[in-house]
Amino acid sequence: MITLKEIAAEAGVSMMTVSNVINHNWARVSPEKAEQILAIIDKYHYVPNMAARSLSSKASHIVAVLLPLWYETADSLLLDPYAGQMVGMIEMLLREKNYYVMLCSFKTVEQVLTFQSNWQIDGSILILPHEDAITHELTEKSASPLVVIDRRFEDLPMLSVLVDDEKGGYIATKYLLERGHRRIGFAGPNFKDSSVIQSRYNGYVRALGEYGLSPDPELAFSGYYHQPGGEEVGKIIVGMERRPSAVIATEDSIACGIIKMCQKKSMRIPEDLSVIGFDDSLPARLISPGLTTVRQDIQHKAACAVNMLLNAISDSEKRDDSVTLSVEIVERESVASWAE
Repeated sequence: MITLKEIAAEAGVSMMTVSNVINHNWARVSPEKAEQILAIIDKYHYVPNMAARSLSSKASHIVAVLLPLWYETADSLLLDPYAGQMVGMIEMLLREKNYYVMLCSFKTVEQVLTFQSNWQIDGSILILPHEDAITHELTEKSASPLVVIDRRFEDLPMLSVLVDDEKGGYIATKYLLERGHRRIGFAGPNFKDSSVIQSRYNGYVRALGEYGLSPDPELAFSGYYHQPGGEEVGKIIVGMERRPSAVIATEDSIACGIIKMCQKKSMRIPEDLSVIGFDDSLPARLISPGLTTVRQDIQHKAACAVNMLLNAISDSEKRDDSVTLSVEIVERESVASWAE
């Protein structure tokens, strides 16, 4: 394998000039010379020694994507469409900036701190935060910049990217109410386990209140995860004496599970049951009928998190920032009007 010194010799430049090209310090190298060096690098398939670069620059160019193990499924942490899409977008965006991504699953704060230290992590992005105590402690103790997606604590300086989850629950419920539905279910993980789910439920309650309605405990399907959880909700709905006319799921995979089970039990979607999801992930576009859902822009969300993290890596003063992104309804075929 060719070395940095050999590239410099072939290009007739110093090793520092080659290093500037590799590290994208374009202002220090003429365009012609940079193009020549890049051609040599490409010819020999040169790969920089990341360990050596870490020692010399005190930067690893590694970003950790943190996934709490509460989200673990039987097969993979990334089977959930939202998690898989978010990790994929973060990896692509960081790769374009010459960073490497390492996936870190964890149950305790100590596991993350050890991982960050052992790998000299430049920064981390936490997705799908679960227990507030763990997320809060991790935010306090992380030595390198940490961006938390979908959680913010007002008592801490922190970096966070949020979506307007309360609005999402509100507009989904209002959409159904405007079409005549009054007996509306709400399905998702345990509300107490996630501020995201609680916010979406609060929006649901607010919209019901505008129509003089109160949430019915019988229609709160709490503690259900992913498509298998949605199928369990579907079984419950099929067996109810007074079924809801519609149900809102806190993620598309739950909504798809509800649709699948209800169709299996000969219920028609949307004639017998209208269903709304959340995220606008790939399953929403593949299931039949197409799933009406609350869309969050996952690509933009990932880009905000990456940009926020890179800014904090380059400037240690930028450790307190937050952005909240909006949501919208995407209409497909899983909702029908209802007449009591």
